[in-house]
Amino acid sequence: MFNKHSLTDWLGRLLGLTETESSTEHTRAVNTLRATYGLRLVETDPKGNARAWRSSELSLLHDTLRLLGPTFYSPFVDNPIHLWIDRNPGGGSYGDHWLRIGEPGGDESILYRILLHEGTHASNEYRGWPYENEFCTCPGLDWRKEGDTWTHPRQQGRPPEPGDWETLPVDARDVSVAPGEDLAEMVRYFVHSVRDERAWLWPLDQSKPPLYLWDTSPTRFVFVRDHFLQLPESHPWYRRLSPEVEARAAANLARRSRSQP
Repeated sequence: MFNKHSLTDWLGRLLGLTETESSTEHTRAVNTLRATYGLRLVETDPKGNARAWRSSELSLLHDTLRLLGPTFYSPFVDNPIHLWIDRNPGGGSYGDHWLRIGEPGGDESILYRILLHEGTHASNEYRGWPYENEFCTCPGLDWRKEGDTWTHPRQQGRPPEPGDWETLPVDARDVSVAPGEDLAEMVRYFVHSVRDERAWLWPLDQSKPPLYLWDTSPTRFVFVRDHFLQLPESHPWYRRLSPEVEARAAANLARRSRSQP
């Protein structure tokens, strides 16, 4: 039978072992994210803005990058991204191999959305901007360059030009303000469509089935599936459209233009 002191010692040893095991698991998860996905997680900084990653957040990073696939993350392995959560809230940003995520609080959907959006910017940059350089002027994607400015016939902030344009139905808007933003939204809504993660990728019309995004923007989603993510047919996200739409999207994407952003 334990006396008061022996019980206290036993509980202390038990809690110490649990903390050690937890620390070991945390270190293992951080090292896996660095070695496999090229994420160098930052958990402290001189100003005290970065905080430690929670175990559920580490699992989310691992699962999401695993599904995005090696075409998306392999460029980071040799030149890692420094990824950190700012104790201060407010969106996210990417630049110069650093990806900041504002404090998501208890809502991991915020972390998920920012990871997809800013991670797409990073993957696009690491790979030499293939969207801008090879694809964004294709039919179905519909960007063009006027001087130093990329424009789109359904650009935000102005009336849409007439025409049967493919577009992403993003809340009250049509397309983003630049090809890089457009690509980040493409990947975001592609993932939404194939996973039906409505709670994680608002705002969308909740009354419609998730695959309506494929129906309204087929070239965009075939581009993400076959070119930007290069998903194999065995992948859980892989979906095929009707043969006629697949053929039209493939023909659109075959008409590349080597424009320079």
